[in-house]
Amino acid sequence: MIRKPHYFAVGVFVLASTALGLFGIVALSSDALRSPKYFIETYIDESVQGIDIGTPFKFRGVKVGNVSEIRMVSEEYDTSRMYVMIRIAIESKTLLAETDTLAERIEQQVADGLRLKLVPQGITGLSFVEADYYPDSDTPMLEIDWTPEYAYIPSTPAILTLLSRSLERIAADVNKIDLEAIGANIESISSNLNLLTGDLRDITRRAAESSDEVIANVHQASVDLPVLTSNLTASVATLEQLINRSDRDVDQILANVRYITDDARELIRMLRRYPGMLLREPPEQDF
Repeated sequence: MIRKPHYFAVGVFVLASTALGLFGIVALSSDALRSPKYFIETYIDESVQGIDIGTPFKFRGVKVGNVSEIRMVSEEYDTSRMYVMIRIAIESKTLLAETDTLAERIEQQVADGLRLKLVPQGITGLSFVEADYYPDSDTPMLEIDWTPEYAYIPSTPAILTLLSRSLERIAADVNKIDLEAIGANIESISSNLNLLTGDLRDITRRAAESSDEVIANVHQASVDLPVLTSNLTASVATLEQLINRSDRDVDQILANVRYITDDARELIRMLRRYPGMLLREPPEQDF
């Protein structure tokens, strides 16, 4: 006996499976179904290879949104600048405040050094957009000649871009170096060093010869020193004798001068008393 299929049970099973599948899809894609409230935009003056619509946007490593739009700036604004515009949908309130204070808060954070940059994800070739503070960065902000539609956060070059630019500048500086002139200068310096070495050798030789002569003179002087000392002692003794003799002669001369002075004084006194004594004998004096 053939049993009839239970179409009702099959239908209920199919409907239940479909409902469960739809519920799972909705649960897994709830982030995609949720409409973001906040948008920010930035402009990149470099390649954006590795990011696309849906690329994560992170604030210090924490995912707070996704890239919602990528296009050239000239497609959105009236400008000739060849920047790439990236718009980001913010899905978290931890980074931004309410809509009415969004512009003010973004402006304050930008003044504190908030910047966006592209960060590579390992060796996969993919990148994500990250926001962080760079208060000490000396990279100037890109010049813009339009009014952004959404809150604007300036970008800073990626690390690989900065490294590439630095290597390019180094290569350009190396190309400007005149290697031939440097080689000529090195050769000239080497020649001058050789000449200086020769001069130093001559000076050393002359100094050695002079030192030998000085040593010989010092030796001879040490030999002659006793004789010179003896002669000097004899000369000093002779000088002392002359000085002593001169002292005695001087004393005798002074005594004679004193005697003559006394006689002359007595003669003058007698002439004053007896002017005529020059013509006759002086009178006898009573004692």
